[in-house]
Amino acid sequence: MGTTPDPGSRSQEDGDARMLTFHLRKSWTRFGPRVGRITLEALREECTTTDISTDETSSVTFDTPNIFVGTSRGVVPHLSRDHCNSADAIKWINVPFESFLEQSPPIPMLQKGPDPLRTFLGFDKRKHIVSLCLRDPTDTREMPPNGNTYVSALCMRGVRKMTISDWREYVYELKPDVVFALSDTPFTPPPYSQKRVTKSIERSISWLADMLRPPKRSVLPCSPPPIPGRLSQHPLNVFVSMAGGTSIPAREAFAYSLSEELYGPDLEAVKPIKRLDDGVVGYSFDLATLRGSVPKPPGPRRRNQPNDVFQRESPNMLLQDAGKLLEVATPENGDVCNSPPLSSSIAESSVFPDVALLLQASLRHLPEGKPRLVTGVRSPHEMLRLIRDVGADIFDADLAIAAANVGVALDFVFPLSPGHGASEEGKKKDVGHNLYDDVYSRQYGRLSDCLAGAAESQSQFPAPLPICPCIACSPCSPASHILHSKVDVRSYEEEMDRNGNVMYGLPRSRGYLHHLLHTHEMSAHAMLVAHNLAVLDKFLSGVRELLLGGDGNDIGEGEDRATRFAVEVNRFEDVYDESMEVLRVARKCWNEVDLARGKGRLGREKERQASIEAGSV
Repeated sequence: MGTTPDPGSRSQEDGDARMLTFHLRKSWTRFGPRVGRITLEALREECTTTDISTDETSSVTFDTPNIFVGTSRGVVPHLSRDHCNSADAIKWINVPFESFLEQSPPIPMLQKGPDPLRTFLGFDKRKHIVSLCLRDPTDTREMPPNGNTYVSALCMRGVRKMTISDWREYVYELKPDVVFALSDTPFTPPPYSQKRVTKSIERSISWLADMLRPPKRSVLPCSPPPIPGRLSQHPLNVFVSMAGGTSIPAREAFAYSLSEELYGPDLEAVKPIKRLDDGVVGYSFDLATLRGSVPKPPGPRRRNQPNDVFQRESPNMLLQDAGKLLEVATPENGDVCNSPPLSSSIAESSVFPDVALLLQASLRHLPEGKPRLVTGVRSPHEMLRLIRDVGADIFDADLAIAAANVGVALDFVFPLSPGHGASEEGKKKDVGHNLYDDVYSRQYGRLSDCLAGAAESQSQFPAPLPICPCIACSPCSPASHILHSKVDVRSYEEEMDRNGNVMYGLPRSRGYLHHLLHTHEMSAHAMLVAHNLAVLDKFLSGVRELLLGGDGNDIGEGEDRATRFAVEVNRFEDVYDESMEVLRVARKCWNEVDLARGKGRLGREKERQASIEAGSV
């Protein structure tokens, strides 16, 4: 019987390796706000000269803090490929592979060519970084437990077991720009025993080591020399999910396992890497699993879901005896293996630890010069705090897409202008507008009060406003007509004098979007997703400009710049409502409009009318 070849031993002549680099432009402290730049470059090697050159035509560069956008079956919700390729806010696209597992082999594996995953999904290599993960990081639905050699994943036909070897093969075949290593995250109801947490850490480390195991043949035809700025010594750009749950000792133990020097068989398995952290380009943090977020639809609601979902996981749930984890040698305790266990007062605490403290525990003894990616943020307020207290670099954009799903147009900016305060009633402002509300049916202004359309004159505003480049606020016509045949040229000969200039139209109004939402037009959600992503992009662009000095150059004022950023974060929290009440109300309105159509519509309308009349009597 023949043996199955190692995925990495296959010929790589059909594609070039991609190198992810991260350069810190501004940083004050290990856990303070910072500005960086991520660059993804295609490497081309000349075997005769041992020189490696970069293909600038396919390089992607963007500054951080910034966002990355999740997908469903490789599709950004509500947006077409043309929308994605033209949107400035979409630079990094993440693909959860579990949605393709209903077929064997998964459909993307049938794609051939130099760049299978990107070709299959249709994203532009000059504009987008495409990453691959197994599970959707924002999906916290209850799942069967993982095993030592497999991870449970959820597809449209149920749960599938993804083995470690299969995941490695898929990664090498699909050649994503960035890959997320598998992590043993429990998706069963807590509490979790100390044994389960320890097993989670051991499995995550083991699976990472397997991913970093070098292929029999290097991705590049020749072994590349050290490259300045390269974040890892591995041909794959691997992000590792920082395990440990809500236990600070467990997170520190996992981080130490990444940075400790390997010996014996462990070292031989991952050569030339001496530490697992040497093969990692960045760190990711999944906040949704830390908080035990409410399951995403259409999954069933958990029967044992507590009322306070933010206290689902607590130190006493995760570690009933944390002493064993404290006995692991770390930079703090050296080689001491008899550290005393945690006091009972701490072990039995039911207060949810501060997210910033958990992330700091994972990063305290790891290199500062690698990007920090956070998923599952609940509000722009939380983004600002994680930038201020942790130095987070990349955030997922699930907040923007979730708001668009229920008809909310986001409307906030950072930093606030001097005259920007709370509402006239003294209440905090909502972070968006619920366009399902009938109050917007006769409003003909643009979607955002903080951003202007490209076709609007700045003279009409008290102070200049940033431009929102989305398809709703700055709709544009193409520079030339779409020609379906050579004959069509004659039809537009008199109109071909626009010199390639982009022509913008007036912004779509709130009343127009209100009408589209109530008539179930798909274009409403497409425009809202594009708008919300543009708002998040402008929001983080304001963060970068403030930290850099306001003009985008590397000119700052030392720690005074970080101090001013902290002041602006407090102002933002004082002005905007963090409870996200507007999303809850919008979700209720969306449900009412959704039930207004389909089978049983007339009966539901009669019951609703009867209840209204009964209430008015």
